[in-house]
Amino acid sequence: MNSLLSQLIELIIYVLPAMVANGAPVIMNGPPPVDFGRRFIDGRRIFGDGKTWGGLLGGMTAGTLFGAIEAVAVGADLIPYAALASLGALIGDLFGSFIKRRLGLERGQQAPVLDQLGFYVFALLFLYIVGKTFPLVDEVLWALAIYGLHRATNWGAYKLGLKKVPW
Repeated sequence: MNSLLSQLIELIIYVLPAMVANGAPVIMNGPPPVDFGRRFIDGRRIFGDGKTWGGLLGGMTAGTLFGAIEAVAVGADLIPYAALASLGALIGDLFGSFIKRRLGLERGQQAPVLDQLGFYVFALLFLYIVGKTFPLVDEVLWALAIYGLHRATNWGAYKLGLKKVPW
């Protein structure tokens, strides 16, 4: 049992920078849009105005810095993994926006599960690329926790006026 708990804690340590990176663009954003206003072959925006270069830079910076703080706290070389997980999270968020635009969903419209877990799946994929894997049961448990945390933090950001919608 102790081993299962330690594996879950390890997963959380490696994924927390991705969570920070995913949330940071709400506060640390700025023009121009990643897609520079361009449209895809279907005539819709590629990502939309909500995905900016400032948000990507802010997310990468915040996630990587958080990983550096973790590295000092746990005494491990987590910084490259933090940067990679942060990049994965931000690419996952862009992928989610791309899919939402293809489905005809506008900025701020809800896409359950995709909105809450797309960044997490991509962060894990990016970590897998460099051989960092975790037990599936831990990934599923943490996905359930992230879903709830994501809903709660977005509601809080909405109440604070940082987001226009509570999801």
